[in-house]
Amino acid sequence: MKIGILLEGSPKMGGGFFQSLKSTLILFDIKKYNSYFELIVTDTETKKYLPKLNSKIKLYKKNFITNYLIQFFEIDLIRDFLNKIKINHPFNNFIKKNNYDLIIFLAPSPMSRYCREISFISNIWDTDHKKNSQFPEHNSNFTFENREKLYKEIIFRAFKIIVSHKSNKIDLINFYNSSEKNIIIQNFIPILPSFFMNKNNENYFSKLSDGFHLPKNKKIIFYPAQFWPHKNHKYIIDTAEILKKNNDDRFYFVFCGGNKGTYDYLKKIIAQKNLNNYFKMLTFLSDDEVISLYLKCNAVVMPTLGGPTNLPIYESFFFKKIIFYTKDLIINDKINDHLININTLSPKDFVNKLEICFNDSKIKEITDKNYEYYFEVCNENSFKENYTMIIDEFSELLKRWK
Repeated sequence: MKIGILLEGSPKMGGGFFQSLKSTLILFDIKKYNSYFELIVTDTETKKYLPKLNSKIKLYKKNFITNYLIQFFEIDLIRDFLNKIKINHPFNNFIKKNNYDLIIFLAPSPMSRYCREISFISNIWDTDHKKNSQFPEHNSNFTFENREKLYKEIIFRAFKIIVSHKSNKIDLINFYNSSEKNIIIQNFIPILPSFFMNKNNENYFSKLSDGFHLPKNKKIIFYPAQFWPHKNHKYIIDTAEILKKNNDDRFYFVFCGGNKGTYDYLKKIIAQKNLNNYFKMLTFLSDDEVISLYLKCNAVVMPTLGGPTNLPIYESFFFKKIIFYTKDLIINDKINDHLININTLSPKDFVNKLEICFNDSKIKEITDKNYEYYFEVCNENSFKENYTMIIDEFSELLKRWK
């Protein structure tokens, strides 16, 4: 049996890429199937994160001609015609050439549509395009239609689907009538804790954070998120505006992430409202720089409108920082006992909740519990057991024809 694991994209993609990277490293630590795995990457820069796997890495590189041809496969009528005359998508040819029996997609990928003669496992992170279709990232450039088309193919053709939370499973069943037995719940496991523990040098990280020249007499509130509309940075600006009206300058907000369309808009609003003394806006940072800000900050905030869960929750648990998180985004889950829920329709609610930043004993009580909870839910052994169970099942089925 030969299993291809697709690690798509590059480090510049942010959280989604690093979630997939962490999954890759845990998968290759499954001793029972390690020898069956081969990693497929689409960006040469990815290799620097995986020096121990170099001998097991295959590059699927799209060139200009390939990218041009791929466009035809995205049009259903043309795709059906090409399939009839046995012209395959380049990824399908790549699979055949390398004799894979199973492909693991670590993220929802259009490539899964071209596994014509092979089984696959796919991760689906959310159904936000259906629940938050009003945002431009979901309703422009046929994003909604393309996501729908992709999900429908994945759900009805995948051998198994991996989701990060029980509410994602419910959504797939309700929205797409997916088979419950084909959906496996596997909690997100962030990679930044591993990077931090491998370096194990707080002085190094302290020097990195010093380079951002953050104020020393204010509480630093950190928001690590791409600049998408649904990430709701505007809510924090509205909060800062209330603080300014109250002559409260005890807080300083730090944003960092790739510009997905709102960076300039947010920067403009901050300037218009004369709130520059409340904000540091950073774009894409290295892994170590993000870690340095987690260590430096007093709290993490995430007023996102997409989820239910997101990586900064677990990263804040590990780095022992309290996190302000969107109220009612994670329904009926004990994780809410570890979050400071904020009403994203009321910036004043966040203003009031910020007072906890001055209660050191309460913060210690919360973060100590959160640190313990992190190792309970971000459990690598559970991850390995889930994937071992799935591959065991597929291995038995494969014996029916190979």
